[in-house]
Amino acid sequence: MATGRSYTKNRVEPARPGVAYPRPMMISVPGEWDSYKLDQLHARLEPAYTSEHVVINLSGARHVTDTLLAALLELRAYREVRKLEPAVILVNSAFVRKLLSLAGFDGLFRVYDAVELLVPKAA
Repeated sequence: MATGRSYTKNRVEPARPGVAYPRPMMISVPGEWDSYKLDQLHARLEPAYTSEHVVINLSGARHVTDTLLAALLELRAYREVRKLEPAVILVNSAFVRKLLSLAGFDGLFRVYDAVELLVPKAA
């Protein structure tokens, strides 16, 4: 990946004492995802199939395509069958938020505009 772009690695942080809600796994999905990159997209989303709490970070997504939407629907169906909590989607673009709303994703996922909404403030 010597393209000069920065990428965020998927990470899982252990639950800390005193934190009521364990920290979710954050999976960043930057860039554009078309059908020709489907294998890469599935590899990036793979940890979300088993992690208890997952946030899919679309903040860096330049293009939200039917390929990405279909992968998210597949992930949701898999997690639902296994009684796992639905993934949370994080966006920072009004356009992406509107697209997800028009596609009905705001009824299938919890969609947030900022990381601050996901993390409870320290007392």
